[in-house]
Parts: sequence; C-alpha cells; structure tokens
Amino acid sequence: MSTPSLDRLFIRAPNHLGDGVLASPAVTALAAASRSCRVASPAWGEILYRASGARWVPRDTRPERDEIAVLLAPSFRVAWQARRAAERYGLATDARRFLLTTAVEPGAGHRSEDYAAVAARLGVRVQGPPRFEPSAQERERWLHLPEHAGLNPVSVSGVTVQWPGFAALAARVEGELRAYCGPGEEQQARGLLPGVELLAGLPLGELAGALQRCRVLLSNDSGVAHFAAACGVRVVVVHGSTTAARTGTAGATAVEGPDLPCRPCYKKSCDLGLPCLTGVSVERVLEALA
Repeated sequence: MSTPSLDRLFIRAPNHLGDGVLASPAVTALAAASRSCRVASPAWGEILYRASGARWVPRDTRPERDEIAVLLAPSFRVAWQARRAAERYGLATDARRFLLTTAVEPGAGHRSEDYAAVAARLGVRVQGPPRFEPSAQERERWLHLPEHAGLNPVSVSGVTVQWPGFAALAARVEGELRAYCGPGEEQQARGLLPGVELLAGLPLGELAGALQRCRVLLSNDSGVAHFAAACGVRVVVVHGSTTAARTGTAGATAVEGPDLPCRPCYKKSCDLGLPCLTGVSVERVLEALA
C-alpha cells in the first residue's frame, strides 16, 4: 500500500488535555514528516504543541480542500467538519466511518496506541512517550516555590474518577503540600482540601514550571497527571472507573481500584456508590507515594 504525500497536513487534536498529551508524540511525528502542518485544538494546544513544528489554529478551524486531515479527535462532529478535505484519516468511532477515506479500527490497548496507529497509516512512525519542556522563563517564575508534594483532587470527568481520600491523605503527608486545579475548579478544590495552598487555573507553560517543583504529584486519572509526567514529574494516579491499561499516564505509578465486574466502566455517574474509588485506602496510596 502506497503512502500519501504529506506536503500539507491538518491535524485535529483531541478535545481533552489528557488525550491531547497522549496524542502529542503522534502530532510531533506527523509534523516532522510534513512540509506544512497545522494542528487544531483547544487553546492549551498552542502551548502543548509549540515544539512540534506544527502551526496551531483554534479547534473549530476546518481543513482546506488540498490538506490531508488527520482526525485524532474521535467525534462525529470533527469528521463532518473535515468532510471536504482531500483525504481524511481517523479512528472508526462515533458512527463516522463513512466520512473517513481511511478508517482505523481502535485497538484494545492503550489509547496512545490508537493515535500511533492512525499515524502509521500515513507511513509515519511514532516513538517515545509524551514530553514537554517549559521555557527558562516559565521555570524561573516558580523557583521561589518550595519543593512539595502536589495534589490534584478534581477532574472534569466528574465523581467517577475523583478519589475521596485526598483530605485524609493530606493530613498524613509530611512536608510542603500544594493543590492544583483548573480554571473554574477553585471552589471544589478548596472544599476537598481545606487549608492546603491552591494553585488554580495556571496557563499550561506556567503549570509546567510549577509542577517541576513537585517531588511527587498525586492525581486522579486526569489531564494534569498526563501533563505532569510529560514534564518529568513523578506521578501517582488513582484509577477508579478507568484503568491504567487503557488511559494510564506514561511512567506513572498506578493505584488501581478493586477488581469489580463493573470496572472499568468509563461512565460519568455511578448507581453503586463508587466502590471502585471508596475501595482504595489511604494506606495504599501512601505506600505508592513512598
């Protein structure tokens, strides 16, 4: 099978930060293989993909007719918006197969492998885990911050990934602590970790500089966990409704919920009382942090 010309590529990155980080090695490899490459994503992509060589554009940008569209975001809407592109590569998800000129079946392994499989159909090999390096200015901005244990208690995915033991654990961790959360999550984070200094809503580059002051970050399965690991931070992730085998953070220590017939479900709500999360003890997490 011949490979297409990659002179003009348009990459539609995933919508969520965690998936965007997982897709970053594919974005970098595709951009390196192309003469002209644009990557469309939410605003954080302008920072996340700045070293890839691709030119960032807002996520609702549509590919031009002479571009090859690489649709790493798995939604039907993204494929519909790209339907006029010369060629359209992407995962055969969300009933969008008929909109793709080349549909790639998602695998049973890690999500990052799906992104690499799409790139492979264009003859591009993806290598290595995600990597992000803050600028010297972004690092220097946080040199005053004491080395600390970081806690990331909130997730946009909701209660099915939010371990309820953060407050009990914080009371037992020695040394400096800081909590991290995204924009709009301040009230919830303060309610979960009262008394812990909060770093909220930092731009991605600034977040990288602050995270590199962590000796370890404890997190739910979230975008911040993936991003911190890409910045070289030691990360411990508690998995409840999710599993490390599918969406785990590269290089992180995973604390898996109990072996339940309903787990993993990847649902946004639970009628069973969240046993996948309540079944993870503070002692188990402390051992992983140590």
